[in-house]
Amino acid sequence: MGTATTIIEGMVMEGKLDAGEAPVLIAGHFTGELNAIEVIIDPTGVFNGQIKANRVELAGNFSGKLVTEELSIGSTAVIDGDLKSNALVIELGAEVSGTIGRKS
Repeated sequence: MGTATTIIEGMVMEGKLDAGEAPVLIAGHFTGELNAIEVIIDPTGVFNGQIKANRVELAGNFSGKLVTEELSIGSTAVIDGDLKSNALVIELGAEVSGTIGRKS
């Protein structure tokens, strides 16, 4: 695994990010397309767009489309989107709207 890419709290990023084998931590705001091996959205993080990753942890705000092998949605998460995953965990308290299906 490569060095983690971190979008710190207060930072705003827009565009396309291909992190390859590096994990991505979002504590700020990201709008666009993100490809990475692992994505973690902290409780302070806000993501609008599309994510493709092997593993995703959502604890902040997510709006958009997500495709992953493993998805974990924390109790502080607020989700609105199209989620596709082969393994899913949703903690009590998470707010989830949209569609959830298996990754094909």
